[in-house]
Amino acid sequence: MDDEWAWCPSTGESVRVVGRLELWGTPVCDVISEASGRVHRLASGDLAPLGARRWTPDEVIWRAAGARAVALAAAGEPLATLSAGVELLPHQLATLERAMTITPIRLALCDEVGLGKTITAAAIFAELKARKVIRRTLVVAPKGVQLQWVAELAERFGEDFVRVGPEGLPVDAGFDPWKAFDQVVCSFDAVKPLRARAGWDPTRVAEHNALRFRAVTDAGWDLVIVDEAHHVAGSSEDVARHRLARELATAPNCLLLSATPHSGKSDGFRRFLGLIDDGFLHGTPLDRVNVARVVARAEKRTALDNTGRPLFTTRTTQIQVVPYGDRSVERVLYEAVTDYVRDGYGRSVRERRPAVGFLVLLMQRLVSSSTTAIRNALERRVSTLDTGASDQLRLFEDDWADLTGEEQFNALAAVRGAAWATERHEVERLLDLARQAESAGRDAKALFFLELLRRVQREEGDPGVKVLVFTEFVATQEMALDLLANAGVEAVSINGLMGLAERALAQEAFRTTAQVLVSTDAGGEGINLQFAHVVVNWDLPWSPSRLEQRLGRVDRIGQRQPVRAFNLVAENSVDARVLDVLEQKLAVILAEFGADKRGDILETASGHTEAVYTGALTGDTQFEESAELLLERTRAELRDQAGLQDLLPSDPGQPRTSGERLRTALSAAAGAWERHRGRAGTDPMEALDAMPSVAPGEPVPEISGPEPGWWGVWEVRADASSPTRSAFTVFVPDTGGVRPDAAERVWEALARATEVHTTVVPPPDAWDQLTRTALDYAYRPCAELAGGNPPSLPAIRPLLVARVTP
Repeated sequence: MDDEWAWCPSTGESVRVVGRLELWGTPVCDVISEASGRVHRLASGDLAPLGARRWTPDEVIWRAAGARAVALAAAGEPLATLSAGVELLPHQLATLERAMTITPIRLALCDEVGLGKTITAAAIFAELKARKVIRRTLVVAPKGVQLQWVAELAERFGEDFVRVGPEGLPVDAGFDPWKAFDQVVCSFDAVKPLRARAGWDPTRVAEHNALRFRAVTDAGWDLVIVDEAHHVAGSSEDVARHRLARELATAPNCLLLSATPHSGKSDGFRRFLGLIDDGFLHGTPLDRVNVARVVARAEKRTALDNTGRPLFTTRTTQIQVVPYGDRSVERVLYEAVTDYVRDGYGRSVRERRPAVGFLVLLMQRLVSSSTTAIRNALERRVSTLDTGASDQLRLFEDDWADLTGEEQFNALAAVRGAAWATERHEVERLLDLARQAESAGRDAKALFFLELLRRVQREEGDPGVKVLVFTEFVATQEMALDLLANAGVEAVSINGLMGLAERALAQEAFRTTAQVLVSTDAGGEGINLQFAHVVVNWDLPWSPSRLEQRLGRVDRIGQRQPVRAFNLVAENSVDARVLDVLEQKLAVILAEFGADKRGDILETASGHTEAVYTGALTGDTQFEESAELLLERTRAELRDQAGLQDLLPSDPGQPRTSGERLRTALSAAAGAWERHRGRAGTDPMEALDAMPSVAPGEPVPEISGPEPGWWGVWEVRADASSPTRSAFTVFVPDTGGVRPDAAERVWEALARATEVHTTVVPPPDAWDQLTRTALDYAYRPCAELAGGNPPSLPAIRPLLVARVTP
């Protein structure tokens, strides 16, 4: 039985009638809309014969331009850049275009720090969603950058994500948040296994953990994005985070984000790559060709902006040695704490009690930070000296180095009991000294900072110059805020104790009204402050890579001025000695391996810097030996890493297009669609989704063209249910044959403007010939959509057919 078609004036499309019946005395019809694929029930009087339909120029432009946009998108031109809040840089656009050629998308984005991996990944997400490839997306990110993800996706792409876990929806809220929301941001810690719970035996804890694990992994994600993914590579395949990442990465589409995808260890690199291609876990050679297939990477030294200029400005760092002046009590306090640390660290090595070493070395960093910080820590230490056993810090040994100074300070509360017999007496003496120093007035470093601020204002020629101050500890942060308030300088703060929304408010206040932002390392994770260019490191983390991360808050995309950094260290201090030697050794390594390897060098050297600090504490000979050892080990590890580093691609290439052709086509389609239907739209993409089919026997427009014939443009999918689609054009002249060149010219002309002379109904033989020709031409675009494996019969439908006359 031939299909029955009718014209539906209310929706402006031809519909296929699949059933007729009478309902309560009223004739009704069940019809299928070819555009949506849905069945509708309409009163028979709401339908008209196909011959009743008429074409307007706007309808022709809408369908021609809309089909052109579909074809350009299928060819790789991005839809995400059409958002008003998005202007991708060349390396980001090149990676986006590459991602759109992969089906499914499984890719590691390994751009160097500061090159905007978040925006690139968000653009890929937006593309997939715009093309209806995905519906449910999970972003797994460290706590400090979750707000950045939520904000970037909302502000730039208009996409709302729900945070699940701490400071968001609780995981155990009495409903399943993973299935309740289609777009979620969380951290691995949000679903990490419980160690214990009051009143629960180990079996119940294990069952609870298994349920939490399966709830998030079995939630049916279409796309999973893992930020800082090197943290989940794991030291072995049994590490809990790695097992969770492996399960989540089974989603059809997966993006891994990491500036440091390997640490010089091939087994860890294999586990990292195995998250997106498990062949690396089962023998796929770890070579340049295979790695480049799944990794996209851009480097700062080659990154350009959209005008072709280098993306990053120059940067200078100055060591500022702070004299004690008349603050002799502060000098005495520093030297006394250093003696306590030296003795305690020696005991920890001799007695093989690393927890004691962690504790006393932290005290050294605290006294280098401020009198307030060390006084606060000593008070806390005194309060715990008479309770419990002494080695409870052992709980933190596995991840101590990964904690910020703020987090390590908070961990002090877990240390109970004296570390050695006389510790209580020593700590009480130090606390008395700290209180004397604090009551004697402002620290030398505080007074120096105020003078430095005035000097920077003069040098910049700007009394309101924005200054970002970093400290490891909240106590020092509070002291600095009090100092600035008394000096009449408006300042705000960010630390790890603050909620994500509270941090965002502080960041906005710094951008608009406040002159100084005082941030801890934990608070500064994930914030973007490129509107400022002056950084003061009040104290120094014992890790060059952490220092680099601080500067990365301002030395990033969008920075227009040279970045200036000042490192404050007290005279004759351990920090001053170590920093001077580190600069010398790192300069040697940078000269040998190249400044473009700065990130790799700092990351590698960071693993050995604590030994240099402890060497400076224990004596000149040990200090010199540890400094030389840092140089030798960093060199050796960099050489070992070179083989793996060389496997990484260094340039994503240049984008093929700016997206301007797609933008023009989509704008033309959306404008014509709005005029055709007489009302405005809210989303240009609706114009592409609304295009109906042309039915056999439906009148089509007659237009002017190169020669008499029948022309059409067709949508093609690998199969009828596939969300990905393309479009192509066919022109069959009356004289026979096929004219692809003429078909393209007609298509381009109709997408811009047209005049409809009249309407005609294609004769059945002309319709059949045009349809057969279209089916033949559909195989090539269908194969491209299917990744080179086309089905036996492409799914096609005509979006626009026209009679061409000279």
